[in-house]
Amino acid sequence: MEDRNNKQRGIRLRQLNRIMIVVAVMLGVVLIMALLFTNRNFYELEKATERYIQARKDVADIQAGSDYLTDRVRTFVVTGDPESAKDFFYEVEMSRRRDLAVESMKESISGSDGIRYLSTALQISNELAEIERYAMRLAAAGNDLDIETLPSALGTVTFTVEDEALSAEEKLVKAREMLFDETYQAYKEDIRKNLSLCEQALIGEMEATQKKSTSRMENALTAQTLLIAIMVMVVIFLVLYNAHSIIRPINALVKAIQEDRLVEESGAYELRFVSRMYNEARSRSQENQEALAYKATHDALTGLFNRGAFEKAKQTTRGRAQAMFIFDVDRFKEFNDQYGHDMGDLVLKKVAGVLEDNFRDEDYVCRFGGDEFTVLMVHATNDMRPLVEEKINRIRKMLLDTSDGLPPITLSIGVAFSDRQNPTNDILKDADTALYITKERGKNGYTFYGED
Repeated sequence: MEDRNNKQRGIRLRQLNRIMIVVAVMLGVVLIMALLFTNRNFYELEKATERYIQARKDVADIQAGSDYLTDRVRTFVVTGDPESAKDFFYEVEMSRRRDLAVESMKESISGSDGIRYLSTALQISNELAEIERYAMRLAAAGNDLDIETLPSALGTVTFTVEDEALSAEEKLVKAREMLFDETYQAYKEDIRKNLSLCEQALIGEMEATQKKSTSRMENALTAQTLLIAIMVMVVIFLVLYNAHSIIRPINALVKAIQEDRLVEESGAYELRFVSRMYNEARSRSQENQEALAYKATHDALTGLFNRGAFEKAKQTTRGRAQAMFIFDVDRFKEFNDQYGHDMGDLVLKKVAGVLEDNFRDEDYVCRFGGDEFTVLMVHATNDMRPLVEEKINRIRKMLLDTSDGLPPITLSIGVAFSDRQNPTNDILKDADTALYITKERGKNGYTFYGED
């Protein structure tokens, strides 16, 4: 009887062991599935982040393309330079940054509200381009330019009856008014508004994706914790192993994602891989954001602040003591024609370097566009004029030095102080007025606004 009872007990123990083994295997399978689920969610989060970065770049491309067209058309209308017109139509017909940005976003995040805003911004930009074409046609007629030497698309623009009757000077005046009036600025503001709405939509969608993925991973973590708690009753070793190799690293991963910081690579291979992928994705995202931010505020050729950054600085320092400089490279077109555009680029870089070397870190040195540079010198008043003149003469002397292999460079300079006599509402405009006087005097010199 006792032997039979022992035999039955042994059978029950073996059956229990088999059940525990089956349970352990099932729990292991479930844990693996939960880990794969976490990996998949992280992969989706990574892809969403990459799509978001690309979409932000698309937004920046729309803005950059629109601003570039504005710069080119204004330059053409003001100077009559045919190269500006060619640049304008090359951007519209060949580079197509604006169109390609919309196409790129449609491919990467189809169905996003941001696409609607970006498409609206492109539509407004295209409408504005029609106004710009018309203004260029008026300017071409006003400057008596041979239409055959200009882009063919400009020749298809026809005047209204009223504009056809205008004189050359009146056509020039109207062209300039079209590019600087309230209607034009309203178009530009609508473009910026829609791009801003697009970015807000992208940010909202990205945050929703992050929250959704984080929630899924938290749920997966909860399920895994429960499974491990059950597995404690199956085998202590397995519980300890999973606590050390899976649970703690997953907790650290979720917390790091929530706190937006790098994850320490620890635990099982799969979790190390997930952590590494997350760290790489986060690093790429930060690098791309920094690159976009730098590109949005700096000139690609010289590394100086660009016009957008300068306008922000001007608004920030409004009402403070300051001096505004405008530097225009004399006969820059001749540099390009005689030595080539590569030499022209070197000339611009040299001017940029000299200006940076002669102004303080707290001053704002900017390439305003083309061969024109501006500097906003803070904490400067009219009684510092001797110091400013000394600085200007030092700059002019350095640019005449040809030891670097570049030809001598001269500048036409206009300066306006915040405490100047008979000011207008815009210190930059007054500095530009002084620059105009310098050019009227024969260039290669400087003029202070308000001087006799």
